[in-house]
Amino acid sequence: MARHKKIIGLVCAFFIIIVSVAYLQRAQGNPADKDPEKASAHIAVGRAVSPYGPLADARVRLPGQDDFILTDQQGHFALKGTRTWRSRPMVTAGKEGWFNNGAPLGRFGLVGDISLRPVFLADDPNYRFNSPQVCFNCHSKVTRIWDQSKMAHTTANPKLLDMYYGTDAEGNLGRGEGYRLDNPRSNGNCATCHAPSAAAASRWSLDLKEVLDSPRTEWEGVSCEYCHKVRKVVEDPSTPSGAAAILERQAPVRGRSILVFGPYDDVVVPPMAASYNPLYDSGRFCSTCHSHLKRLGPGKTWDRRKIYSDEEWAGFGFENNSILPIQTTYQEWKHWQESLPAEDPNKEKKCQQCHLSWQKKLLPYENFVVDGNARSMWGTYRSPEQIRPHHFEGGTKAQLQNALAMEIEGETQGNELLLKVHISNTNGGHWVPTGEPMRSVMLLVEAHDSEDRALKLIRGSRLPDWAGIGQLGKGNYAGLPGVVFARVLADAAGNLNVPFWRASKIASDTRIRPKKTVTLEFVFGLTDPEDEPTGEAILIYRPAPRSMAKAKKWPLEDIPIISKAW
Repeated sequence: MARHKKIIGLVCAFFIIIVSVAYLQRAQGNPADKDPEKASAHIAVGRAVSPYGPLADARVRLPGQDDFILTDQQGHFALKGTRTWRSRPMVTAGKEGWFNNGAPLGRFGLVGDISLRPVFLADDPNYRFNSPQVCFNCHSKVTRIWDQSKMAHTTANPKLLDMYYGTDAEGNLGRGEGYRLDNPRSNGNCATCHAPSAAAASRWSLDLKEVLDSPRTEWEGVSCEYCHKVRKVVEDPSTPSGAAAILERQAPVRGRSILVFGPYDDVVVPPMAASYNPLYDSGRFCSTCHSHLKRLGPGKTWDRRKIYSDEEWAGFGFENNSILPIQTTYQEWKHWQESLPAEDPNKEKKCQQCHLSWQKKLLPYENFVVDGNARSMWGTYRSPEQIRPHHFEGGTKAQLQNALAMEIEGETQGNELLLKVHISNTNGGHWVPTGEPMRSVMLLVEAHDSEDRALKLIRGSRLPDWAGIGQLGKGNYAGLPGVVFARVLADAAGNLNVPFWRASKIASDTRIRPKKTVTLEFVFGLTDPEDEPTGEAILIYRPAPRSMAKAKKWPLEDIPIISKAW
């Protein structure tokens, strides 16, 4: 009798499945009645589960497709999509805190349970990071692009080492500023961002050369695996940025799989134990290093009201005047985003969209993040919009020209020529320039009569001495008509452009805010009111003050951005 009931139950279950499939096929309609592009529309049904039961709010999609859905409270999903020949017959699921997984897509759109397992919190400080050479085996193009970026060589950056040890470009000691010269008993906290994997493995501050010479150092900069081991970012007042990366460094008990976090919820290939994490598509991820705050110490403050408005200071998120903002790229972006109305097209624009974007030099577009045999075995075809080339573009001519715009207009008034220069931060999501305060953008303005003789400036600003005193052809512009856009650090004695460890205040911050326009006027004298003079304005990016560059024997690396004539 019991056996008879079991057979009847199986028949009923089979009947329910047949009816469900028929219903799903009917819901899709007759493919012959649709256009060819929509003929492949279908519904895949299934469930995401975990060892603890159904899994709600898991992201489900066909690998590489742009569209996804979330599972309901019982873990169920009904996925509509377009299945192309490039797509594997699989449906994937991912959720923050869980390892991605997938299940075969059946002939009639039925998917078995997709089982996701949790990423247990078991960070191992003694974990040995894999060299990027390991990543290169499958991600060769991505790794090559990364290796050509400054991010890949942050520890071995020659300028960083010169500023750290007080050397010049030829290795001579005692040339210009040096952190270790001023602080011989302190290693400082530079390694926190310039050698983060080594710093994360040590309870003590590290000397940069010791990091480079250490056999535990997997690369001379920010490596692939360090970034992809970041589980979340938290506030931490003990760090230079005020934020800290929480890592999950784990090695498998068996096999050679590598735990990685990332922006993809559809990566389910064997070499990588991948876990979807929305942090990787947010500006918060960048905050641990693209911010540098100096705490002045007990009872010490500076008068920030001379430099920043209450709104700007609140936008930085600082509560009092005991904090000296050295670098505030993340805060600038965050404040800009918070100030935008919901309908603004720039709302939700993230760092990655500009600094990990496709550029002409990287074309043709790629549709895979893996290469070679890995692509043949388990490569997922993606739209280029899903792929972020790891070039970490910043401070280049292309990036600066994309961020800034300039116009010049002129008018003669008797014996005077009035030139108005309008400079706009059109596409920068932060102030320009940003980051290291050594950087500046200079505006040079000049006027000539019809005989090409230089006209004398009557009213208007001139470039300061630290723009360079000396021969003009060697990048020295002090005293010429123009202005500098920069954040200038100063010490208690009033010395300008001092390194951050000597700074006690901000002398000025004239950088251009996002989506703002600065208008400057320059008046030149005319000897002949009937003459037809000309004017020209040039924007130049300078990585370091001229006096500092001379002391360090750094080459002149000015970048002309825009030139406009009237």
